[in-house]
Amino acid sequence: MSTLDPSACNILIADDEPVTLRMFQRYLELAGMVTVTAKDGQEAIAKMNHEIQVAILDLNMPGMTGLECMRKIRREYPGTEILIISGVGQISDAVAAMKAGACEFVTKPCEQEDLIARVEQALRTSQLSRENQQLRMLVEQPSSNTDFAATTEQSQDLLKKINKLAELDSTILLTGESGTGKTTIARMIHNLGPRAGKAFVAVNCASLPRDLIEAELFGHVKGAFAAAGEDRLGRAEIADGGTLFLDEVGDLPLELQPKLLTFLHEKTFQRIGSNQEVRVDVRVISASHQDLAGLCEERRFRPDLYYRLNVLKLHIHALRERQGDIPTLANAILERIAKRRGIKNITLSEGACRRLINHNWPGNIRELENIIERASAFCEHHRIAPEDLDLSPEVTNAQQATAMGQASLAGQTLKEIEKRALIDTLEAEGGNKAMAARQLGVSEKSIYNKLRRFDLFDDYKN
Repeated sequence: MSTLDPSACNILIADDEPVTLRMFQRYLELAGMVTVTAKDGQEAIAKMNHEIQVAILDLNMPGMTGLECMRKIRREYPGTEILIISGVGQISDAVAAMKAGACEFVTKPCEQEDLIARVEQALRTSQLSRENQQLRMLVEQPSSNTDFAATTEQSQDLLKKINKLAELDSTILLTGESGTGKTTIARMIHNLGPRAGKAFVAVNCASLPRDLIEAELFGHVKGAFAAAGEDRLGRAEIADGGTLFLDEVGDLPLELQPKLLTFLHEKTFQRIGSNQEVRVDVRVISASHQDLAGLCEERRFRPDLYYRLNVLKLHIHALRERQGDIPTLANAILERIAKRRGIKNITLSEGACRRLINHNWPGNIRELENIIERASAFCEHHRIAPEDLDLSPEVTNAQQATAMGQASLAGQTLKEIEKRALIDTLEAEGGNKAMAARQLGVSEKSIYNKLRRFDLFDDYKN
């Protein structure tokens, strides 16, 4: 069994009897556990969250019974274990509750030691269930949310390289800014290669605590350290036969880099606390938004590890460098959102599309997904207008100013120039026609007339 850290154990207690509620809370808090209390089932549901590992529910509560509350929790929080509290005369009801999904029942009155023992067992079950779920998520990650868009020359060239390198089994280093889709590219390489169908296991070196990275990568044996209550596989072992994706590898602690270097060279490692070598067959793809060569010069990254990772290199351009991909990406995101919400489609107006293209996108594709998700929630009639897009004005305006400063007006008709000035000003003012009129030195009525004249009225009708 895993060793429990009481301070990390979150327990919900729901009972309409104040004396029982306070007593159970005191018992568990004396054992070092963190508790949340509720006086009935409805309050219990309102206070539930994914951090709650065990819920203790009284069988008979007003408004929503413990059984009804349990069913709702089991449906929405499957990782939470449930104990049912019952009186002596309600044993048959408690047994029925266990058949419906409760892990245990506690009769009133209850001794402190008995309650703690039952809760600790439920915590171990919850912890094991959550660890198994995490392992399944590592191996069975869903396909990327957004299809790869290859409209621009840069993206088409990248797609050709992806298809070519996928058939090889060499180590690949992906570079590019955060949010450019490096994980998507890594998964594409895996899915297009001979290891498709095998595990694709991702490790984010920046998000894992420094003292847990080695255990997560290579696993540990029981007793290797205080919290190692059982043997645990590392992600390198879980990925055996498939692909191990090391995201943000530039954040890997310097002291762990020699072990990764040995692993890349020999495809063997030792679990923490063991001297037995484990051999695996994995393809390693790594990614970083940092300049690894620069980190080597600063002695923050080992040059020999850099050379091992940088066998084949692919650079993913920032979204602002391939603006022609934006309409395709946006439509792919909208198709996914529409499917998830069960509606026919969500469309993007021409004006909204232009605003997206003119934005600087410091957050790249990740930012694009968030902006479109938010706009699709508030737009009218499932059509996104320019004013629905919550874009940072200073970033958009700076990009527009650069574009306008670089663009030549030579050869353009006065009508085209006037239309461009109208569009740019409206987009700079977030679609506000009164503000645009003041900026252009004309009346608001003139703005409406020009919108009709240039067939832009539907794009800026709100």
